[in-house]
Amino acid sequence: MNRRFDQHYQTFCGFDTITTAQTYLAVFEWCYRFTPFTPDAQKRIRGKCPLELAGYDVASLPMAQLCRGQMLHWPPEALGEVVPRT
Repeated sequence: MNRRFDQHYQTFCGFDTITTAQTYLAVFEWCYRFTPFTPDAQKRIRGKCPLELAGYDVASLPMAQLCRGQMLHWPPEALGEVVPRT
């Protein structure tokens, strides 16, 4: 995971503070672990995320659905129940 983070951000101009860097790393870790591999990846890993390859069933987890783009087309009234406005 650290190698992928390094590859992703090596052209980044740097972080303002250590707190900013830690925040970016935390978000990257979550997204990386739940995002499925692309169709051009090796056959055994296509469409599976790293957690699925490790044996976890992530199909019902909201983060996995979000990283797969399944939650992006929710109607606004459904999002209102998930994301508080206050």
